[in-house]
Amino acid sequence: MSTVLTPAGKRPISKVHHLPKGGRLAHEDNEVHLIDANGNVTLKFVPGESTPRDPEESGWVTYAYWTHDTSPPIQSFVSTWIVPPDPTTDNGQTFFLFNDIEPAGGNAILQPVLQWGPSAAGGGPYWSVASWYLIGQDAVFTSLTNVSVGDLLEGTINLTSMSGSSFDYISSFDGISDSLIKVTGSPELVYATETLEAYSVTQSSDYPTGSTSFTNINLSLTDSTFPSLSWSVVNDVDNGLTTTVNVDGSQDGEVTVYYSS
Repeated sequence: MSTVLTPAGKRPISKVHHLPKGGRLAHEDNEVHLIDANGNVTLKFVPGESTPRDPEESGWVTYAYWTHDTSPPIQSFVSTWIVPPDPTTDNGQTFFLFNDIEPAGGNAILQPVLQWGPSAAGGGPYWSVASWYLIGQDAVFTSLTNVSVGDLLEGTINLTSMSGSSFDYISSFDGISDSLIKVTGSPELVYATETLEAYSVTQSSDYPTGSTSFTNINLSLTDSTFPSLSWSVVNDVDNGLTTTVNVDGSQDGEVTVYYSS
């Protein structure tokens, strides 16, 4: 079975789907529908259970996380970071840097993603961005847009409307229209992270040098307040990959990912 790489690890190629510009994803009962810009349903699938996350398999090597376990819901999650230097070696590796939000059940991820290396969305030994929605074993992505070392990125995830247990979200990079993804009828998203994910890394020079800081981290609720927030971290100490919380909280926070000790 042919597989391709996504920000949730390798998936069967039949379960990875491109979302054309202007389209959206809609949860309809137990199905997810891909709908194009003209309102036509182009694909329907029933998402299965996602594979449990294992650091060695999933590639989530280091990250900060926080879970929102009260009401009201998260309204907006915004993070800013600078495109790092290129790695000094190319061994076919891929890594992803992103902020994301997931439902409590952990069966989906909505994320604006910066990638270096190839993935199901395309790419190669250069930096590019897209938004992804991962649900069960399926993955949906927008078109890639190339970016350059030193560019300032702002990854945003916003709640656009809600009714009962049904929530509508958008994810994008500010100013990059091809990265916009819309998801309607989703479960509430409550688990937020700032993450470095990597695959096929064989040596430390396969990473950029130094570190990447997620800055201006702002996470607000639907009542226009900012929750009391304390980030927890997961580190890959054996390989020198760590995350440090520089400024805690839900307003103007800062989290730094280090590529070496």
